This record gives sequence, structure tokens and C-alpha cells, in this order.
Amino acid sequence: MSATGMSVSVAGVPRITTDGRGMLERNVWAVVGNHGKNPVVDQLTARLTARGKTVYRVNPYGKPPAEYKSLGEIPDARSVECIDLVVNPTVGMDVVDDCQALGIWNLFIQPGAGSKELIDKARGKDMSVHEGCILLELPAPSL
Repeated sequence: MSATGMSVSVAGVPRITTDGRGMLERNVWAVVGNHGKNPVVDQLTARLTARGKTVYRVNPYGKPPAEYKSLGEIPDARSVECIDLVVNPTVGMDVVDDCQALGIWNLFIQPGAGSKELIDKARGKDMSVHEGCILLELPAPSL
């Protein structure tokens, strides 16, 4: 699989799969985490936004300042190209199901958000999975 992505179709839904580097090149993201409570979630959102990405803030715990409680609440959720997962793996299992239902195939898992079961489940649904840290892998823009 190339970093720039490979277009394939699953059950008639076109998708682009990619590796970690290719995920960072995607332009439409949803950051799923406890926005407002976990400062790292806000730092991740800010970094992606500073790099020109469209970022939807999703908080499955239903707390502000996130605009959405689930991926399905995002208008045109199918436009989301990559999920940045920053929740515990148990909550992440539900996010993987939502991704499949919405045709979102790239999952970037932050440290502490992954588990063997979550990764196996995502890969079992033919999702591309990358474990890493956006703050380390996506440099801040130059001033």
C-alpha cells in the first residue's frame, strides 16, 4: 500500500486506504476524544487545524466544547478521511463500528487509545491502522 493511498471498494463504498504518512496527508479529520478535559486532545486538534486540515471535534462522552457526540452527527460524515482516536480502547471499539458504517477507513491511534482487540477489530474490517502521535509525526507549521 502506498503512502498516497489506494482506492478500493468494499460493499460498493469507494474508499482510500493508506499508511501513517499517507494519513497525515489527508485533509478532513475527526478527532475523537474528551475535548475540554484532556489537554492533549485540544493540542492534537490545534496541530491539525494549523496544518490546514478541516477538523471535526467528536466527544463520545457528550461534553463541550466538541460539536458532536458521535461520528454520525457530523454533516456529510462520509467526507471524513481519517479518525484521530484519543479515547480508551473500550470506547474506541464503538468508534471502529461507526467508521465502518460511515465508510471511514483510516484510523490514527494515539498512545493509550489502542489495544490488540481494537486493532484486530479495525483490521478485520479492512481499515488502515496507524499507531503514533500526531504531535510528533506532524511538525508544527513554520512561522
